[in-house]
Amino acid sequence: MNLKRKLLDVLFIVVLGVVSVALLLAAQSYSAPAVKRFRETRLKTNILTAAGISWTQEDFREVFDRRVSEQSRDGTAWFVADSLVIYEFKGRGLWGMIEGIATFDSALTRIVSIRVLSQEETPGLGDRIKEPDYLATYKGRTAAEPLELALRHEASLPNEVDAISGATLSSQALMAIVSASAARLRAARKGGQG
Repeated sequence: MNLKRKLLDVLFIVVLGVVSVALLLAAQSYSAPAVKRFRETRLKTNILTAAGISWTQEDFREVFDRRVSEQSRDGTAWFVADSLVIYEFKGRGLWGMIEGIATFDSALTRIVSIRVLSQEETPGLGDRIKEPDYLATYKGRTAAEPLELALRHEASLPNEVDAISGATLSSQALMAIVSASAARLRAARKGGQG
């Protein structure tokens, strides 16, 4: 009798596990279109904002389709809007992924703006990489050569960006991601030779 009870317990656990997995898969399948629409909306509205193009919640799709073109080569995709080149980046920070949008001039020689869309850096320290005041220090910096972090002094050279005090590694990570993005974009736009 004891063996029968144990088998029933095991059977119950297996059935419960199968039903739980089935419910989770159904929920994922049901929500997938909404998640896809959300990601598309987030990307398009952030690209429009990065390009300085006005939009409303009602017309952003139309404005995006009219003013922005997507281009790609060698597996690298980017967007062009009003002579600006916009690239969605993703890279490893100190504690997790950093995702955002980098906007460059049409020749890929200058950074127009950087937007951090998500990051997993230390709250109150490394997460300051998402603050507009810090991101503004990237504006006008060169994209034609690798960026360098200005340590113990204020950034003054065209390829220097400021570090955040107490968050040097997060600052370094974002700087490296932006530099790699510019290099990847230059190589793709040249047809992969560079």
